[in-house]
Amino acid sequence: MKSGLIRALIVGASCTVTLVSTAAAQRIDSTRYDGQALRYESYWGSARIIRGADGPLVGTAGWFRSFDVEKLVASSAPARAEARVYKSNSFRASVVGTIGATAAVVGVALSANNSNTASTPILIIGGLGAMAWGAQHLHVAFSALSRSLWWYNRDLARPQLAPLPTPVPVPARETEQGKRNKDAQ
Repeated sequence: MKSGLIRALIVGASCTVTLVSTAAAQRIDSTRYDGQALRYESYWGSARIIRGADGPLVGTAGWFRSFDVEKLVASSAPARAEARVYKSNSFRASVVGTIGATAAVVGVALSANNSNTASTPILIIGGLGAMAWGAQHLHVAFSALSRSLWWYNRDLARPQLAPLPTPVPVPARETEQGKRNKDAQ
């Protein structure tokens, strides 16, 4: 009976120590540059913003996504400026791209129903043009997002590294051929 109680106490204490040490390691990692830096991974027209090398998902940006990048990178002024560029271009690209896709689909549907009016090619061409304009602005928006995250990461505090040691000169070793060439001169 007493040995079961002792085993339970030992297991409980080891679990507590493991949890405390894991939490402390996560706390230390989250204050380091590696735990605070932001990156994004693009995926089918959207971008997942992730903190750290394999940290938590902070947000998702893309078509009609209302993620506030400006608030996320608020500690860096240049990053905030790029986040504003991202926000305006992303919204424009979403609206115009959606309108263009709708116009192109309506034009194709009208032409499929044999209603050969002058509006069908105009809708199709105008819709495809609007989609291309929206895609170009979405590209500008994601470029601004990338620059915003770069500025944010650049302005993060990094740990001070020890200065590099001064190089020690190493004497050159002459080979036998080098000695003969020197003597021949």
